[in-house]
Order: sequence, then structure tokens, then C-alpha cells
Amino acid sequence: MFVTLTSGLVVVVASLSWWDVYVGAPWNQTYKYYLGAVCAEGSCGDYTDSATLRSFFPQTYGLVLTALALSVFELAFLILAIFERKFAVGILVSGLLGSITLMVAPIYFYFTLPVVLSSDGAFFTSFFGSYTDRGTTYTWGGGPGWFMAPFVVIVFLVATIVAFFAASESAGETRRSRRSLPWPR
Repeated sequence: MFVTLTSGLVVVVASLSWWDVYVGAPWNQTYKYYLGAVCAEGSCGDYTDSATLRSFFPQTYGLVLTALALSVFELAFLILAIFERKFAVGILVSGLLGSITLMVAPIYFYFTLPVVLSSDGAFFTSFFGSYTDRGTTYTWGGGPGWFMAPFVVIVFLVATIVAFFAASESAGETRRSRRSLPWPR
């Protein structure tokens, strides 16, 4: 169940915005940058028109989706490990790789976004910040998905450890109980 929760949390992280920009008066709008689209005022668009945004959003999305796939593999290995102990190693490998991949995503995003945007001539020179231009204040920073990702990494690691030891014990008990059964005559 803990591994299933992890997969669900990775889906939540992938579906929340990772960077938000608030544009003050006279517009008073918040632009929410999801891993697959940008949304403002109820309308969304993808990143196909912006080579700048395409240079790092899809890569971050790919990292998060890889972590999701690894969490699904971890669940499959958990199910297999219930019957055969040798699959418990798969839980450990897929869980650790998934955790690392999910942790790399916000770090990569944090360091890449300001470099790419500022090199394109935008005034975003840091991941968090604000800027005033002609009386309009722009404020930006990490979105809920970006903030949530490190916490999901912790859940991912804990779920991996719990699943690994539970599967190792469960497989051992299954095998011991099978040996104690008398053979049919």
C-alpha cells in the first residue's frame, strides 16, 4: 500500500505547477507553469511555441515520469517478491533509482530555469524573485509541484525500505510454511 501511495504522490507532483509568476497591477494574473503547459486565467497552452521553455520543461517532465515508471516497477517487484525472495532486490533497485530520479528533477529545474530564461533576455535571473517594470511588479518562484517533490522523495525512500524488508520477510515465511507441509501420499 505504501508503494501505491508513492506512485500516486508522484502523479500529484507531475500534475501540479512547478513555477508560478504573478504579474501585478494592472493585470493581476498568475501564470502557472506546469511540466506540460502554462496556464493563466483559465486558459492553457503548451510549450511548442517557445524554444526557450522547451529546452528544460520536457526534460524535467521526463525525469518525473521516469520516477513514476520506476515506482510502478517497484510495485511489480513487490508483488513478485511475495512469492520469491530474489525479486526483493528489484524493489530496492527500482526504489532507489526512482527516488534519485525524482530528486534530480527539482534540482535540475531550479538551476536550469533561471539560466535559460535570463539567457533569452528575460529579467528572470533567479528561481525566486521579483522585478518592477513601469509600475508593474512581477513576482515568481517555485510552484506546489516543485516544493512537494522532495517530500515525495522521502516517502519514496521510506516505502522502498519498508517494501524491501516486508517482501524479504514475507517470501521467507511463505517458503518456510511450504516446507513444513506434509507431502501428499
